[in-house]
Amino acid sequence: MRKITIKELTEATGLSRATIDRALNGRGSVHPRTRKVIDAALEELRSGAAAPVGEDRPLDVLLRVGRGMMAQVAGTLAMLDRPSARLHDMHGESDAGMLARARELCADPSRPLILTAKSAEPLRAELAEARARGKRIVTFISDLPHDARDAFVSIDNRMAGECAAFVLGGLFREREARFGVIFGDYAFSCHEEREMGFRAHLRAHFPRAQIVHEGGGEDEFENTRRAVAEMLAAHPDLDAVYNVAGGNAGLAEALRAAGRVGRPIVLTHETNHITAPLLREGVIDYALAQDTSSMVRRALRLATLPSLAGEEPVHHVDFGIYTRFNLPAFVMPRG
Repeated sequence: MRKITIKELTEATGLSRATIDRALNGRGSVHPRTRKVIDAALEELRSGAAAPVGEDRPLDVLLRVGRGMMAQVAGTLAMLDRPSARLHDMHGESDAGMLARARELCADPSRPLILTAKSAEPLRAELAEARARGKRIVTFISDLPHDARDAFVSIDNRMAGECAAFVLGGLFREREARFGVIFGDYAFSCHEEREMGFRAHLRAHFPRAQIVHEGGGEDEFENTRRAVAEMLAAHPDLDAVYNVAGGNAGLAEALRAAGRVGRPIVLTHETNHITAPLLREGVIDYALAQDTSSMVRRALRLATLPSLAGEEPVHHVDFGIYTRFNLPAFVMPRG
């Protein structure tokens, strides 16, 4: 029986090398669901049945995400050499435009679909009907109702919000603190879950911390800049800002214009070509992020497997908290 390499397993599962190493060598805890994925990949690779993630197969990737995340996904697809994976950039698109594009792509049930979208009834109905005709649908980053997808790949968004509260709450443990939250749109389940986790953990463990202001940025530069500028003007004594969404360049612009870099403390999501320089410059203090390429690989695997029998419907990838001092190797250049 040939030896399966960690590289093969990362390509087959979309998991990080660290996670696979822990599972194979008993170094730390590994969720049973994750171990099941690794065991299944080992069996497939040993039998020769596993198709590599890099194997090209026609599919569509329909994403309504921020610019930094879009660049990372595009870079990963280019690295994997998947010319038949059509990337549809829906940044800034209206709900009607998103629905129209999804309806167009759902017309061909033979092409799997990976998507990030707001949760809306017309879209849910369109996707559910396409699934009934045999279309494979994998939600990415932000989930949709269960009847609208076959699988979901993301970080645990509620846990991410709890982690953000743990960090920011701990910084001001000894006194009352005033926090602001910037969200994209609560119709994205990931934004809602992060905010819920943040609030719940603060309430349970840091009762002296208050959320005094919320603003919506829509994952977009100008909306986020305006929302943060209004927050800073209304609360000159603000201690910290948690940005659950994108639009980080707009957030940075508002901080600079107000002369408020360094106070409030800022915790945001993603490490990419936008946030990495801001971390290095001290404009952003913390970034909560995952290896996006690992997440893309996992979504591709689920989209192209012959069958999802035995697969868990929800696949969570590892995430961490990063600063200027420990930027991860998976920060990718703009795609």
